[in-house]
Amino acid sequence: MQSSLYTGISGLNANMSNLSVIGNNISNVNTVGFKGSRVTFGDVLSQTLTGGSGTNQVGLGVQMGSIQKVFTQGAFETTGNTLDLAISGNGFYMVTDPTLNSTYFTRAGQFSTDKDGFIVNPEGLRLQGYLANAAGTLQNTVQDLQLTTKTITPSATTSAILNANLDSNSPVTGFVFSSGTNDQITFDIGGGPLTASLVTDGGLVSGGAATGADVAAAIKSALQAQNGNGDTYTVDYDDQTGIFTIANDTGNAANMTIDWGASSSATLLGYSGAGTAAIAVGADDAAAVKAAGGAFDLNSAGDTSNFSTPVTVYDSLGNDHVVTLYFRKDNLSATGNTWEWFGVVDAAESTSGTTEIQAQGSVTFNTSGGLYSESGVTYPTGGFNFTGGALQNQMIGFDFGTSITQGGNGADGTTQHATTAGVSLLTQDGYSSGTLQRIGIDQDGILKGIFSNGNDLTLGQVLLADFASSTGLESAGMNLYKETFDSGQPLIGGPGSAGRGLVKSSTLELSNVDIAREFVNMITAQRGFQANSKIITTTDELLAELVNLKR
Repeated sequence: MQSSLYTGISGLNANMSNLSVIGNNISNVNTVGFKGSRVTFGDVLSQTLTGGSGTNQVGLGVQMGSIQKVFTQGAFETTGNTLDLAISGNGFYMVTDPTLNSTYFTRAGQFSTDKDGFIVNPEGLRLQGYLANAAGTLQNTVQDLQLTTKTITPSATTSAILNANLDSNSPVTGFVFSSGTNDQITFDIGGGPLTASLVTDGGLVSGGAATGADVAAAIKSALQAQNGNGDTYTVDYDDQTGIFTIANDTGNAANMTIDWGASSSATLLGYSGAGTAAIAVGADDAAAVKAAGGAFDLNSAGDTSNFSTPVTVYDSLGNDHVVTLYFRKDNLSATGNTWEWFGVVDAAESTSGTTEIQAQGSVTFNTSGGLYSESGVTYPTGGFNFTGGALQNQMIGFDFGTSITQGGNGADGTTQHATTAGVSLLTQDGYSSGTLQRIGIDQDGILKGIFSNGNDLTLGQVLLADFASSTGLESAGMNLYKETFDSGQPLIGGPGSAGRGLVKSSTLELSNVDIAREFVNMITAQRGFQANSKIITTTDELLAELVNLKR
């Protein structure tokens, strides 16, 4: 009979412990990252009344088996602090005590920076992870995360990528004549060699740029002005091939002979053959050696190019400079077209004090309009020479997308299609100096610094630790846990790897305590306590009756 008293006492103790655990859960309902606990019970080793059969055993009460942590996912709360970090999935943050050199684990992600730049929790424990070097490369040593990079030094531009469309219908241009220098043609119309000036006899403005149609009219005017016999000539220009054709119409002279070797304008007009070419009456100069005419002229850059775009680049001191890229259609062929490009630096930004072509090259397209090849960059001045005391002869490589579209249709690089010219992508790798403005943390725990120059730099990575048995961790207070033999060693790695969860910045994981469930558990524990107390009072009454039998 007395054993029932002790049975009742064991029930009181067990349910009282259960109420203590429930009370702890409820008291931490607003604790960030808190994980609730539950009590497991087991019966006490029973006694056998008679014989050895299991059907004749009486229990001796209840005992508390264990208190288990419940590591289910808590709800999320969005905050405005970048260093508020929640874990979506498995894992724990690692924090160290700098004074005791002890490592703890936590799900509470309320972090900030201290006066030395360390990322710490409210108790001053330092968050662990990988730090990056000055170039933004992560190192493989687990250490305290510290934000020491407040500025970044400038970096000179070494490469620029430009994707654009160049209008395939653009005319071949580039005709600038100077009197007495490149404006003369020499011909013979039966009366001996004659020299005509396209500027004087053709009416072009000296030193100015002219269209192909203007030049064709000037050639015709010059020929007829010098002839004086009333002969007529037809001069045509094809603005898609850049070729001039001169026809000898019916006239007094049987033939006309043009001496392109003696003509100073031959190269600019596209006649590259030396010597003479006879043009019979009723024929044209189809037999002459011809190529696309025109040339880029720095003094008339806008008139001798088809498209231009400015590119901002940086020198070794971080100063920005504008390089204007001019594109000019050079020639057309059955297998593709070639364009020239010129990188021009204005006088105000050039060390020489004059406007210069400081880089140039060419691009070739296939018949689908895709960029097939690029020439190497040449530097007429030895490289880019910017003012301001920066390093001279700066080499900048220009990539128009050949690596993406070679042999293809040019969908992702520079193209030559029959539509308006325009730039779709323009990037370069240089930047000026900058100061840290803010930080950002992605789901992989990568911590990046955003600087005032618009550049970003990897500063470190938050690491997570997982355990074979999270329930085996020892609580250390303040939402901290310690490794034990039962938990196993921490398995450390980046978020999202090997089953570890992802990091959510500007977010906190709330307590996983369910108030409704805890209230139900509280009622159950209360009923259990009351029922066990009845066992004790009932047994007490039976003992009193037993004593009264003597009376």
